[in-house]
Amino acid sequence: METHQIAQLLSQTLSTDGNVVRSATDALDRLSLLPTFPFSLLSISTGSEDPGQRIAAATYLKNFIRRSVPSSRVSKEFRDALVRALLQVDSAVLKVLIEAFRVIVGAEFVKENLWPELVPELCAVIQNSDLINRSGNCEWKTINALTVLQSLIRPFQYFLNPKVAKEPVPPQLELIAQEILVPLLNVFHQCVEKALTICGRREEDTEKLLLIFCKCMYLAVRSHMPSALAAYLSSFCRDLLGILNSLSFDGACTLEDGYLLRLKTGKRSLLIFCALVTRHRKFSDKLMPDIIKCVSKIVKYSTHISKLDFLSERVVSLGFDVISRVLETGPGWRLVSPHFSSVLESAIFPALVMNEKDTTEWEEDAEEYMRKNLPSELEEISGWKEDLFTVRKSALNLLGVISMSKGPPSVSSSNNSSLSSKRKKGDKNKGKDRSAMGELLVLPFLSKFPIPSDVNAHEIKILNE
Repeated sequence: METHQIAQLLSQTLSTDGNVVRSATDALDRLSLLPTFPFSLLSISTGSEDPGQRIAAATYLKNFIRRSVPSSRVSKEFRDALVRALLQVDSAVLKVLIEAFRVIVGAEFVKENLWPELVPELCAVIQNSDLINRSGNCEWKTINALTVLQSLIRPFQYFLNPKVAKEPVPPQLELIAQEILVPLLNVFHQCVEKALTICGRREEDTEKLLLIFCKCMYLAVRSHMPSALAAYLSSFCRDLLGILNSLSFDGACTLEDGYLLRLKTGKRSLLIFCALVTRHRKFSDKLMPDIIKCVSKIVKYSTHISKLDFLSERVVSLGFDVISRVLETGPGWRLVSPHFSSVLESAIFPALVMNEKDTTEWEEDAEEYMRKNLPSELEEISGWKEDLFTVRKSALNLLGVISMSKGPPSVSSSNNSSLSSKRKKGDKNKGKDRSAMGELLVLPFLSKFPIPSDVNAHEIKILNE
């Protein structure tokens, strides 16, 4: 009776009559004091035949959990019921319910290190889910299970205690990596091989699996490096390179759902490379030559900048960002310098050349055009920037990184550093006037684009400002 009453009230909250909505909301608030209330909401969100009612129940449950969890602990019975629901509901309800799960995970699994049975049970569910266990009798959905896994790892993408100089890998993340991520790497490899051999229309479920697993891996290594994953990084990155090499930016592939998912997986692959180069040099140095070879091909599609859709442009933009990050590492100059000429001529400057799309966007909104296309902080050009979302901004940033590069480390640099430390205080700024080797590479290319000589004084004043 209580569940039926709650279902009716949830339907009333969807009414266009404000008085009906307020009355139903007040009644739900009173019923929320009952201990069975969250179970009723969960039952409706998974079992109702009305899609709107399922979403309404999931949304109310999400908000109910957000209000109650900080002050009270969720029962084991409800936690188990919520996870079972997450593994079976449709994607629309899953998107809402997963937010309630994240609240509980953050409060109990991350902060308190409770819920010890969650990881082994989730591991068993994944192994027996529909896309991995092909027996045909699986009640669990692989995509749902991986979405739960992604939410479980999400809190560990950042350092939990930034005041600690060298924060160890949280034991929960180590456990997830050892029990779930490492066994799934073999499944991921098999799916990549399958996806790359399929001609024509791509299998959407396989592409979803690849994307969500890449998201899980990105969250796992964004700040920390679980010891269980370290030994498998090379083979995993080879699979990522295979995915990136399968992308097309010349319009040959139609943007059907499967290919959009492939593009998103490619984007996530480049984000993983950025994280490895930034945070985990010990493990990424050996991978950098292959990474640079791959992204050097991707960035040359900047010649199609006016025709790229947003997602394709984001992938090419991230290609520039990966090169910038590698260039600012110790071996960066040695790895990137063989590609300087081709990257400058075939990638960076084509991205800067004005095109028809520029003209249209400038005429529509000049201020928005400037914000979108010019670096926001010219004095902070760096390989570590994370807020560059267009090909042109990333290309400009890479151009700045190249121009400020000092060149390969020399044998005499250590001797010079000991001598420079003995300089008088007044001589400290003399070395700053030395030109960077990168300038010697960039200036000849810039000279191909002379400033027009027929600009009037008013235009010169605007440029100077």
